[in-house]
Amino acid sequence: MLKQVEKLIIITERIIISKIIEYIESLEIKAYTIYHDVSGQGQRGMRSISGGLSRFGENIRIEIIIEDEEQAVEVAEKIYNKYLSSRYAGIVYLEKIRVVK
Repeated sequence: MLKQVEKLIIITERIIISKIIEYIESLEIKAYTIYHDVSGQGQRGMRSISGGLSRFGENIRIEIIIEDEEQAVEVAEKIYNKYLSSRYAGIVYLEKIRVVK
């Protein structure tokens, strides 16, 4: 049976992955997927897989499936405000998806 849920996507700098994961888990979220070596271009220019001078320059993508839409919005806003609104480059967004449950 298909169920509509929210997919929260975070794309940001690899250097803060442990901080974000620790924060996500403190919000009682235990399941997520991490993609390494994400590249693309945004307001701060091109971010390549090579990461420039060091591997800390690479981007990562974290995906979290959250059943409740309000909770998904709350988590997205908390992560953005805590990590991406000022110091680190990145984006947080939501997609409506359907999963088999």
